[in-house]
Amino acid sequence: MFASTERFYDDSKTRCQINSRAPGGGGINVARNLRRLGLDVCAIFPAGGHHGDLLAQLLSADGLPFQRIAIANETTQNIALSELSTGKALHLVFPGAVVLPDEWQRCIDAIDALSPAPQMLVISGSLPPSIPAPFFADVIRHCHQRSIKVVLDTSGPALQPALEAGVFFVKLNREDFTALGYNGPDTPKDRLKALKKMVDDGWAEHLVLTLGPNGALLASRSGELMHVTPPPVTVVSHAGAGDSFVSVMTCKLFQGKAVAEAFSYGVAAAAAAISTPGNQLEDFDWLERVHAGVTRRI
Repeated sequence: MFASTERFYDDSKTRCQINSRAPGGGGINVARNLRRLGLDVCAIFPAGGHHGDLLAQLLSADGLPFQRIAIANETTQNIALSELSTGKALHLVFPGAVVLPDEWQRCIDAIDALSPAPQMLVISGSLPPSIPAPFFADVIRHCHQRSIKVVLDTSGPALQPALEAGVFFVKLNREDFTALGYNGPDTPKDRLKALKKMVDDGWAEHLVLTLGPNGALLASRSGELMHVTPPPVTVVSHAGAGDSFVSVMTCKLFQGKAVAEAFSYGVAAAAAAISTPGNQLEDFDWLERVHAGVTRRI
């Protein structure tokens, strides 16, 4: 839900206006972007209760193909709240719904049943606490058996087991990088060295570390070590920036573009996303203009 208020108050009621409701969550944001970019997609997700019904209705109205795995508990609704007087924004994210063992097993079964097997599977979003940390790793091993390339964008206890299973492309943020054990200097050179070791250890074919306004770093099994920074943009909303990065880089890789091009477009996509309202990429002319302003350092 996207809402706004003239001013935040910490000692009384903050009265807000609901501006819009949009389907969201990491994987759904990525699926919607990829469809808008021209790819055939299907979103698979667990959802229950009133908010699960609302999510399905919004996706149906959007025209996105999906499989909803029904669950007993209520799906979470997150809130992006803007303070109009200052331009500040709060992105309120709540824990995911409790998903029972038979319910998360049905998610794996739905992926296994896809026919023909997709060329890529994007795993995006955090894992609800009720699901065991190795869940994504199990999904990845199932994908390996069917030669499905996995794109990963998650955090928390599920991240390292998933990486150890080996993925095609993973996007990390600075908190993820620290959680994985990095405690060295914050220089691009030192960070790239650590990223390259992760790639050499077989965790990913392409490994990206995002750095906020300082762009992102890439280490690739094909030898690329890059630092790309975006041009300055006016921040409107942080919702969906990382998902936009994953969407565009995944699309370019799927289309067979060089990893350096795919990576620089991912950086541009994140910058384009934070400079426009909502949680989706919609103005692709703006994306191209932002991409024309990125700086590549190899």
